[in-house]
Amino acid sequence: MDIKNLKLDEIKRLLLRHISVHGSPFQAEGLFEAETNDDAEISLRIDLLERVLELLRSEQKHFENRLDFEIFVQGSISFEADSLHYNFPETTRTLGSGTPPIKLQTKLLMFLLLHHRSAYRVFDIIDNFVKTVGGQLDPLDFKKTRTGVTRCFTNTRFAANTLRDYGFIKFTHKEAYKTWVLSLPGFLVASKVVADGNWFLPQREKIYQSDLHPEIHAAYEELKTYDKFVERLAAVCKPDIKVFKTFEPVLKKAYSLLGEYWHVIKTEDMTLKERKKKSLELISELENVPKIEDFYKEFSACINVENLLKSLHRNTPK
Repeated sequence: MDIKNLKLDEIKRLLLRHISVHGSPFQAEGLFEAETNDDAEISLRIDLLERVLELLRSEQKHFENRLDFEIFVQGSISFEADSLHYNFPETTRTLGSGTPPIKLQTKLLMFLLLHHRSAYRVFDIIDNFVKTVGGQLDPLDFKKTRTGVTRCFTNTRFAANTLRDYGFIKFTHKEAYKTWVLSLPGFLVASKVVADGNWFLPQREKIYQSDLHPEIHAAYEELKTYDKFVERLAAVCKPDIKVFKTFEPVLKKAYSLLGEYWHVIKTEDMTLKERKKKSLELISELENVPKIEDFYKEFSACINVENLLKSLHRNTPK
């Protein structure tokens, strides 16, 4: 059985049959409180087995896995009489480096929209985002680098770094820790993405013309009027809200800056470095519009997160 197409149910059954656990840490320590009972049973056995192997590594003084991950995933696994059989590939090929960061950008913005009221640190944002889209990721995304970081965690950071470079997300200190929050352009793109109603990662184009995903560039195409701009934001809110009327002067000033902002992002008359520099200057100007922070607070409270999550849950990849 090819590893990329491997269904892991048999391995789960092996863990349940051959690893016996006495006592339950689930309730006392809350180790797996976010998981169902069946998932928690499997998760505990995975963790126990990993800890035992760590002890064995220590005894063997074999601290690093020398089996190249790219070679491993090109082999095959079979099961027979409660035994796992691994077959090395006869030939190998270059596999690439997993899901490119650019492919994660739009769904990361959507994640930040849906969890903008969550008190997440940066690591928790990445961890929960990877859990959300993990079913679509390539096995290579879960390779650990020499620094011990899982590749998809690194690629999510790279995706966020590019979004920060253009001002779609802001890196801030909140409650004495670092977190990522959406800027107004970030909310606009995320509102467009959430309207698609699913967590499916965008298909990869053969060649990207920009370091921003095409869906980000396309998100402004429908916002050529102020009314369309407000309509986009209102689409993720509860009905009959007054925030857009209350903050109309603030939003009209912000909207006037957004036209130039999107022009800068798309222009070919600047170098990449110049585009990023100018876009951040415009974001800084936008963030300094009087009462914009008050708008963010009231807009945040109006977002209908519960309904959005329910609609997305029905279209989550398995």
